[in-house]
Amino acid sequence: MNFPIQSKFRSVRLCAAIFSTLMLSQWLHAIPLRVLAWDDEIAARKLAIVTSKGIVPIEGLHPAKRTKEYQVTGGEQPVSVQALDKTGKDGKPIASAVIIPKGTKQALLLLLPDAKADTGLRLFVLEDDVATFPWGGIRFINSCGRKLVFVYEKKSITLPVSWTPVLTNPGGTNRNMETQLFLVEQPERPIYSAVWEQQQDVRTMIFIVPGTDPRLGPVAMKMISEDRRVEEAMEKVTGSSRPDQRQ
Repeated sequence: MNFPIQSKFRSVRLCAAIFSTLMLSQWLHAIPLRVLAWDDEIAARKLAIVTSKGIVPIEGLHPAKRTKEYQVTGGEQPVSVQALDKTGKDGKPIASAVIIPKGTKQALLLLLPDAKADTGLRLFVLEDDVATFPWGGIRFINSCGRKLVFVYEKKSITLPVSWTPVLTNPGGTNRNMETQLFLVEQPERPIYSAVWEQQQDVRTMIFIVPGTDPRLGPVAMKMISEDRRVEEAMEKVTGSSRPDQRQ
């Protein structure tokens, strides 16, 4: 009398196992990862991406543009960045783990300075897919420690203090665009004012950091632009095509 029930439980467990395997296999797939150095000092270092398949030196590190793509497996442990120019107290290579959020389609790995880390690096991964960060878009990361308001033309967006990106997409045609930046507590006096060139083939990531020169205001901006036309020209040279470039 118990056999049918046991058989049913075994079937349920088997289905659950198959479902789990399918879900895992969907996550354990190769995804493209590009790397961006925070500054020239990090860009000059000898670093490598380490996966279960081996060690690949990172080429073309630069503080103003992304590297070429490296294929890594989402969910794979460990994926890390190894410092080829440093060793630990035991004389062995040291590395920092790369945490890629589940569901990431196009990973951008930001290498930040961190004096407390053995590698001297803090790693931060952003989704870089055009579905999340489209061409013509402007993406802000406000790390200046103060809540801000960005104003362009007749629109405004609030920029909280967070490493979660805030996106705005002005849309329309290519044009010159008046922009201003305000402290939330001082809406009547801009701390930054300039005319930007809005281009629909360019997407720009902007890190807002504390200013180091009082004459230039309390904040500074680090802008990283990427041009779709340049990417398409590179595709013709290399013969490869990124999935997000075809959209």
